[in-house]
Amino acid sequence: MMKSFKIFLFAAFLLNTAIIQAQDQTNPEVNDKDLIEEAIKIEASSASAAADRQSYIDNIDTQIITLIGDIQFLSQQLDLTNIYNRQMQELINSQNNEIISINEQMVELDNTNRGILPKLEEMVLTLESIIQNDIPFLLDERFARIQDLKEILLQSNISTSEKFRRVFEAYQIENEYGRTIESYRDEIDVDGVKYNVEIFRLGRVGLYGRTSDGKYNAMFSKKENQWIKQKGIDNELVVALKIARKELPPSLIKLPVEKI
Repeated sequence: MMKSFKIFLFAAFLLNTAIIQAQDQTNPEVNDKDLIEEAIKIEASSASAAADRQSYIDNIDTQIITLIGDIQFLSQQLDLTNIYNRQMQELINSQNNEIISINEQMVELDNTNRGILPKLEEMVLTLESIIQNDIPFLLDERFARIQDLKEILLQSNISTSEKFRRVFEAYQIENEYGRTIESYRDEIDVDGVKYNVEIFRLGRVGLYGRTSDGKYNAMFSKKENQWIKQKGIDNELVVALKIARKELPPSLIKLPVEKI
């Protein structure tokens, strides 16, 4: 409304000016009608030029408003980009710190492994020595376990924790022997003669053998490190073997035990 009012005033001004100009340019013989027509032509031309200028101004205003909107949008996009870049940099920094931490842990683990592996080897050798100095039961099985442990400790594709677990398990098995009884068949040497016997193991304190017909009974002597024939123990040994085979419930048995 304001814009139209301005154009109206401007047009009126132009019309008045045009009439004056027309009067100045005409001679006395020109009548009033001709003057008015000439003034109208001048006013129309001026109004058209004014409208063109106003349209140009309006177009410029529209372009400016559009550019301002574009600038605001680009500014928002720039802010979002800066936020994203900052977040990505924080993520990269966090990952770099994690890599540094992992490398430090790997170095620490390598140092730990260098300390643990010799200790595990020492433990295996100690366990081997225990078996060598123990009463001779299940020797093939026990020494095979020691050999497996030695080979495992040399394997680079087996973790240190797994090596430790296997060594610890072997110690548990050996420790369990001291609290259990069992029976199994084996061949023993008594005074240079081979006998196929059924073995009765009483924890780690006694090892006894009996032939199938009961004619020969023997006990392993730790002092002499050999098997010695024993008389008068057949009945007790038969009961002990049945208990070990779970054919009889646990009961009191009387077998000789060597004092060391």
